[in-house]
Amino acid sequence: MQQDILIIDVLFPAIPLMMVNFSSRDTVLAILIRKLHEEVIRDNISPQDAGRFLLQIKQLCDRLPLLGIVQSCEAMAFLLALIAMVAVYFDENAFANMLFLGSITLLIISMLRFTREIHIANTALDVNLSELQKHQKWQQYLKPKHRRRVKANKKSL
Repeated sequence: MQQDILIIDVLFPAIPLMMVNFSSRDTVLAILIRKLHEEVIRDNISPQDAGRFLLQIKQLCDRLPLLGIVQSCEAMAFLLALIAMVAVYFDENAFANMLFLGSITLLIISMLRFTREIHIANTALDVNLSELQKHQKWQQYLKPKHRRRVKANKKSL
């Protein structure tokens, strides 16, 4: 019984930490959506900007359900791990093993969905970076500058 509880205990602290991570990503995503909403509604959008905004909106719409699935899987995995610990306490080892397997399975699903969400987020960042590189005002900073070496003043010696 002690070994079964130890196996579940190894997984137990990881789940809430992962839930905090996903929750903070969800908060950041909500801030991005609110900022985008304010920018689109308040400002007159040019046709050039409209394409960029539509791409951002599509990517945010793809990310939201993924984060919802990830958070739901994490919550269910945490619940199953808790119930598995109670089952081990009452010497229901077969039931506890099934619950623990379910918890691990949900964590695997969660990690796969999270990997997909990271990919979408990185794609969105690539779009923003390419926009910055195309921006005319930034072109002067992208060119290498040649600097002259300053020679030491002989009088100061």
